[in-house]
Amino acid sequence: MTRRQLHDLVRESTKRLFDEKLIDLEDKLVTITKCPPEKIDVLQDTIKNFKTVYKRKWLSCNSTESRFLEKNQEWLNEEISFPVASVASSSKGRPNKEFGELSDRSKRRNTLELRMNVPLDKLTYATQMSQRAAGNIDAAKIIKDVTKSATSAAKFRKLAVLGSQKTTTKKHSPEEALAVLVEAYLTMSQYEVIRQANKDVYPCYKYVQNAKQDCYPPKNNGETFAKVKLQDLVDHTTWRLCRYLEPVLENIQSENKEFVLIFKWGCDGSKQCEYKQKFEDESDSDANIFLSSLVPVRLLCGKQNIWQNPNPSSPRFCRPIRMRFVKENKDITNEEIEYVEKQARNLQATKLKENIEIRHKLLPTMVDGKVCNAATNTTSTMRCYICGKTSKNFNDLTKESPEKHETLQFGLSILHARIRFFEYLLHLSYKVKAGVRESRVTIKTDKEKIQTAKQNMQKEFRQKMGLLVDIPKAGYGNTNDGNTSRRFFNNVEEAAAITGIDFELINRFKIILEVLSSGFKIDVEKFSMYTMDTAKLYVNLYPWQPMSPTIHTILTHSASVIAHALLPIGQLSEEAAEARNKHFRQYRESFSQKFSRKECNEDVLNRLLLTSDPYLSSIKPKTSRKKQSFTKEALELLQPEPDLDSSDESDTE
Repeated sequence: MTRRQLHDLVRESTKRLFDEKLIDLEDKLVTITKCPPEKIDVLQDTIKNFKTVYKRKWLSCNSTESRFLEKNQEWLNEEISFPVASVASSSKGRPNKEFGELSDRSKRRNTLELRMNVPLDKLTYATQMSQRAAGNIDAAKIIKDVTKSATSAAKFRKLAVLGSQKTTTKKHSPEEALAVLVEAYLTMSQYEVIRQANKDVYPCYKYVQNAKQDCYPPKNNGETFAKVKLQDLVDHTTWRLCRYLEPVLENIQSENKEFVLIFKWGCDGSKQCEYKQKFEDESDSDANIFLSSLVPVRLLCGKQNIWQNPNPSSPRFCRPIRMRFVKENKDITNEEIEYVEKQARNLQATKLKENIEIRHKLLPTMVDGKVCNAATNTTSTMRCYICGKTSKNFNDLTKESPEKHETLQFGLSILHARIRFFEYLLHLSYKVKAGVRESRVTIKTDKEKIQTAKQNMQKEFRQKMGLLVDIPKAGYGNTNDGNTSRRFFNNVEEAAAITGIDFELINRFKIILEVLSSGFKIDVEKFSMYTMDTAKLYVNLYPWQPMSPTIHTILTHSASVIAHALLPIGQLSEEAAEARNKHFRQYRESFSQKFSRKECNEDVLNRLLLTSDPYLSSIKPKTSRKKQSFTKEALELLQPEPDLDSSDESDTE
């Protein structure tokens, strides 16, 4: 045996003291060598000499194994002879082979008795200790980890297979790299830093810059505006979308078939930050922005659905038509509607190939109540722009007023409807909690009661639901936004307990909003009955408080609007246009040049076009999101939409 093997036997000993380990070594050697009694004295003398030298060397290394092994490597590799039992003369026949030279079958036969008589855990542990004694520490640790559980073994095997496979790194195309840059909001310098660490993956920024230019249609801009002609915008949008759909379009027999790309469009105004830059005209101001935009929703070939926008309410595909630094009012709104509709009437089909032409259809549904009132010349905000009723007649469900057919084209402004439903229930609850049963409050003491109820309810919402309600924001609006409304309606029981409003009424409002925003086809007959029953419930509970115009529109006219809509009403919401107002502020601050108003406007327009490019939006890195399932009541009001199954699977999220 080598001295290294004797050292390993000492280290394996379970004794605590070093001298006890050496005594234990002597007992082990007697067992291992099967030393006959008459030769015990010889074995003890040999061990004694080894122990004396071994102890001196071990203590000189401060009992540190790594130092001991390094310093005494040659000494440890030398062999020591011990007396062993005499071996009888071997019988005649084939000489025995070493175990490593045996075949697999012979190895199995040779170890059969060992495997049958020794438990598996003992065999595993013995293998582990043998590897450790031989100096294979890593192998011993792997055996220990692999045999912990079946799942551990499976993981190690999978890693071993993956490690044996040759990995190839795919380099991003300029468009793929640009999609990553846009999705991660990277600047040029940030992209260069990432590329330095991954040159095999990301192309040079010069190629990314060239890919950017393909995302911009012809445009025009000045100090107070930036715009793209509608024909140029729809052509460019169609080309970029069809580039992504090229494999699909090649397989379509397009003879005698009509392609139609359906867009929704709208306009909206918002407040903006004023920058420290001068205008050529002193009367100009950048305190407000008015932005019109469009979103491609669906591409049809005859009755076949070729492409469906996977997120029609997202700003991902929201393309800017024109932006102006003007304050929103009735005249500006009507001017913008006329500007877009005039171009829409003269739109020409987009030619892709000799046999493919795509026509365009624009639906003016990305609008809010203010735009609808301006477009229909409704002067009072308390008057319904569809039927002309005023608020004092909203609760009279027996009196029907004819609907103006041309007003049904504007859709239902679902995002604003959600917020207005929430706000109306809040204001109604203030009166319910205060015990005031009047639509108009003129008595001072009643106003004080309502104000006290409001403050108490704000505290309850903050403590129980973590919501800030009816609190003004600095510069614009208040905290009653879409996310606050969603959280309110997602917890109907808590909302009813805090507000004191009837649980059934709040739950019905929730179901109605859920169905409208679902994006699927709605069973108009069932939905009409459901909304009318909800209106009757409201009138029975709170006859003293007239409905708001938004609630009246949804409960009374939504079925007519849904029946008139070319697509499911949830796909025609104005949410994308509202998000673009926030993006305008962000891009103007972080992605524009500030030395010139004209250059600043061009940079913002370019960023809006870049982030809404159909090709980039389709190849962008996919992110999985947890989707909420529909309630049972909502599912009963929906109807299946077979043509959704024919949409390209890669476009769905």
